[in-house]
Amino acid sequence: MRMKILNLAVSMTLLAASGATLAAGGSNSGGNGGNGGGTADDNPSASDLYVLQYGAEKQNDADAPDITETELEALQVAPPPVQTPVSSASGSQLVNAWLAPNSSILVQNISYIGQSNQARVYTGNEFGSVINTDGIVLTTGNANFANANTSSGATGVTGTGASYAVSKLSNQFTYDANSLRFDFTLDNSASSANGITSKFVFASEEYPEWTGIFRDGFALVVDGINYAHFDASNFVVLDNCSSNGVYPCTDTTQNDNGFLTPNAGATAVPFEFDGYTAVLTVNALLNPALTKHSLEAVIADSNDPLWDSAVFLSRLSVATLPGTFQDVVPAPVPLPAPLGLFTSALAIWGVLRRKS
Repeated sequence: MRMKILNLAVSMTLLAASGATLAAGGSNSGGNGGNGGGTADDNPSASDLYVLQYGAEKQNDADAPDITETELEALQVAPPPVQTPVSSASGSQLVNAWLAPNSSILVQNISYIGQSNQARVYTGNEFGSVINTDGIVLTTGNANFANANTSSGATGVTGTGASYAVSKLSNQFTYDANSLRFDFTLDNSASSANGITSKFVFASEEYPEWTGIFRDGFALVVDGINYAHFDASNFVVLDNCSSNGVYPCTDTTQNDNGFLTPNAGATAVPFEFDGYTAVLTVNALLNPALTKHSLEAVIADSNDPLWDSAVFLSRLSVATLPGTFQDVVPAPVPLPAPLGLFTSALAIWGVLRRKS
């Protein structure tokens, strides 16, 4: 069993140095990816090679307390500083490649957070068996992955900080966030539209053995609400393992309810991620009270910055969706009883004063 990272701050230098090697296809001691012929040990139990590679040991669930509500709120109010933001020009290129033709979405105020090689544009013929429409890929490591599946595990450490949206999903600290944000309005041709829609595929190196322990995730937040789901009951986060969070999670049928397809071996899908979903659709209702809407697509590693995950995004466009925005607005948190009574008393006192 690999134990907890004892000193992440000290280890980050070593991690960053090793990230480029791994992204280029170097082997390591984790993951369940392709092995270039089946002779390498895809999932060694010993941690000595892991420590040699990363200068730290991979933690297990018993050593990793969940993030507290106070810590999560701190991420929302004052997220950790981003080390290497990329120019807005790169963000514009990504947004333009994500939009469907005649999308009717008018974009402004683009903000991209990530390393220069952490996201990129792709064409549908690169991954036709997975997603055959042009689009973009956001990752927690290196988006310039080779068109091959020959590494036992791919890791790129970007140092781009945490994601409140993904930490809220995973209930863990997050790392290596890759975020694309912008504001938008709809053009005149979309007067009947009440939402937007996009295709996506989620993929991860954490699958299957680290599922439930390292809960990497993806969120698509529109007007303050995350709409990205595997299905109606499950957000896009690696949080469901049939072995109940015990390493390794070996049941590839049951973890994350079977939403991910295993991907191992040089003859499998030509990218390194050990599991990937079918092409899914995210539909987001717009807040009708707003004249300008907001969108953030963000992916992040959870629990440590090792083992990459990715999301492929395509065909972003307006949509006419069933339901109303009020159907998805979170219910207000009720006041504690004493505070509620105190508030009611103040209201009554104010009415009496106005009448006096």
